[in-house]
Amino acid sequence: MVRHAASTIATLIMLASSSAVSAAPASLPASAEANPHLWKPSVKSVAVFKNGLGFFMREGDVRLRDGWCVAAEVPPAAFGTLAIYAHAADQAVDIVGSGPGEAVDFDGRDAADDPAIRRERLHAAHGLKVQLTSVSKGVDRTAAGKLLSVGPEYVVLDAEGGKLAVPVDDVTRMQVLELPLRVHVIQDSGKPAAASTLGMAYLRKGITWIPEYTVKVLDDTTAEITLRGTLINEAEDLVHTDVNFVVGVPNFVHSDFLAPIAVGQIIRTIGGSVAAPQIQAQVMNRAALANDRRGDQFAGHGPGVVDRPADDQGGDLNRVLGGLPRVDTAGSDYTVYTRKDLTVRRGEKAIVTLMVKQVKYSHLYRWNVPEPLRHSLVLHNQTDAAWTTGPVLLVSAGQPLSQDLLPYTPIKGAAEIPVTAAINVSHDRTESESKRTMKDVTIGKETFLDLVTIDGTLKLKNFEKRAVRVIVTVPVPGKPIAAGDGGDLAIDPGKLILRDRSGSVRWDVTLAPDEQKELTYQYDRYVPSN
Repeated sequence: MVRHAASTIATLIMLASSSAVSAAPASLPASAEANPHLWKPSVKSVAVFKNGLGFFMREGDVRLRDGWCVAAEVPPAAFGTLAIYAHAADQAVDIVGSGPGEAVDFDGRDAADDPAIRRERLHAAHGLKVQLTSVSKGVDRTAAGKLLSVGPEYVVLDAEGGKLAVPVDDVTRMQVLELPLRVHVIQDSGKPAAASTLGMAYLRKGITWIPEYTVKVLDDTTAEITLRGTLINEAEDLVHTDVNFVVGVPNFVHSDFLAPIAVGQIIRTIGGSVAAPQIQAQVMNRAALANDRRGDQFAGHGPGVVDRPADDQGGDLNRVLGGLPRVDTAGSDYTVYTRKDLTVRRGEKAIVTLMVKQVKYSHLYRWNVPEPLRHSLVLHNQTDAAWTTGPVLLVSAGQPLSQDLLPYTPIKGAAEIPVTAAINVSHDRTESESKRTMKDVTIGKETFLDLVTIDGTLKLKNFEKRAVRVIVTVPVPGKPIAAGDGGDLAIDPGKLILRDRSGSVRWDVTLAPDEQKELTYQYDRYVPSN
């Protein structure tokens, strides 16, 4: 599937996420191993740019406790931020917190020092790794482990050394470990939501794609162009994910430093560009932006706190690419090739066919004097998508004709691919002095310049069985003053000193089979007088 958009970034792409949900789920499954308040979003879509950045969109259902849920990690979002939003139109994420883990003190201020409240909060942490602080006979004690059960008198933890039983009435503090992210969701009424489908959007390093083209000549006017993209994923696992291969690199991804307010706008703008229409408003207007803080910033916050900073490098793409050059094409227009339901785990590569189209082509001959005359094929892009810059292999009848670089080609544009030297179009060039004005310019005592007029002749003959179009360009070491057959004259504005003047003459001519043509030109140049 190919989608094209023009103008601003805000209208960059409208890529639908097939699993987008428009309303919060009524209920969520819970098991002995899964805590319903633990949000585990999975990657639903990613927009991959050729400069090593990817815009990821995650999604997951979760049940909320007083509007709150927790998540295991903060992704390594570029520019230090990420956006978290609710899919439901009547919900909004109003608070996103990150730190060593959710904590509650049963001190009558943070939470009531009441057995029923204490059991309720302990039940909400079922299946999570927690650290409990309790007071027994005036002595503070701590215990950490996975919370297995909450009984009438004891809460049971699965610790490394075995199971521990802590009296419920003695618990004064509970802290959730290894879950540094907390998210709060409210309804439009202002009340906390009971359940939600939450999304997470962020830009990160570690993923890229490399385009490759094959052009197969079918007949005298038609060719088949195939675009394949090599996806290199050093970021994170993509499992049944919609992967969007983006042609063009937005300017903002090259910015090394941005003000915090600009960072937030970037996340909102990209989110609005690649999200499905039904969730754009949530990304653009109802998302909470959080700082991308790491677990190691919270080291030393008490025993039992586990620091697990996320890897923000996303793998070494330069090492994986083997030093291959990257060709990034930026512009105001963007094209996206989408492959749905793709699975490529971190450290894997995948070659994906993105486009197979039949296009028209024509022949073009270029003679950049004094180089040999070259033959090229011109591919005419009448498809519904722009062609990104990438290597191209040209084949005909099973034999390779040429390997070159196909330049960025917009819709209705044309791409020229050099093929070989043109042996069936003969060409020759002669020049002669036709006039000389002695000592035309005095530049110093006993120093003079002569003005010399040079006449040039180019001869072309077409031995092909078909008409050929030839573009001829002749650079001249002086000022061009005349050209036959409608030749265009040009001067180099950077070289206007008399002895350094230069310019060029250009023709665009068509030769019928066996036709011969002479192109004439004339230019002036100054030389030291003898």
